Amino acid sequence: TCALPICAAVPEEKARPVRVSRFEEPPVIDGKLDEEVWKNAAVFKDFYQISPGDNTAPSLPTKASMGYDAKHIYFAFHCFDEPGKVRATIPKRDNVFVDDSIRIFLDTFNDKRKAYVLAFNPLGVQQDCIRTEGVSLDCSVDIVMESKGTLTEDGYIVEVSIPFKSLRYEAGKDKLWGIQIFRRILRLDEEHSWMPISQIG
Repeated sequence: TCALPICAAVPEEKARPVRVSRFEEPPVIDGKLDEEVWKNAAVFKDFYQISPGDNTAPSLPTKASMGYDAKHIYFAFHCFDEPGKVRATIPKRDNVFVDDSIRIFLDTFNDKRKAYVLAFNPLGVQQDCIRTEGVSLDCSVDIVMESKGTLTEDGYIVEVSIPFKSLRYEAGKDKLWGIQIFRRILRLDEEHSWMPISQIG
């Protein structure tokens, strides 16, 4: 399901809950997708360009993958791009938007009112915030997580490991979380989204 912000009309294949795979072995967080476990991960693809486009086709494709084990939740992002054109520096933590970036909204209670906002630049530098409906973004939080990014011949890859104990959520079988994924490409001034977004105002 879709976390904040508001979703537009959702295609049928994205309206159904995504079943996330349990990993038998934890991936090494090294910015490489060479472990077998990623082949069994849940996949998020077919992103939309939401700025400047209005749910149009993006200039470049993005593929996100997700899995978990007993103690961690894992993400991998393969952001396709032209070699040498990715904007990637080593900024201070929470200042990743000076670069190209990927970010996740995790609505762990699936109430569409509050979400963790976790962002990463192409080298894996982190930003962590909490977004609450009607309230400004709170980036004073520091969530313990591990991330690593690498520049590749076809763009960049970021791998992330988040301990469940770093997040607040309601435990239990078949509990649904909301998720939304965004990608920002600075030089193109483009914002991409896994779910379509209503253009309001």
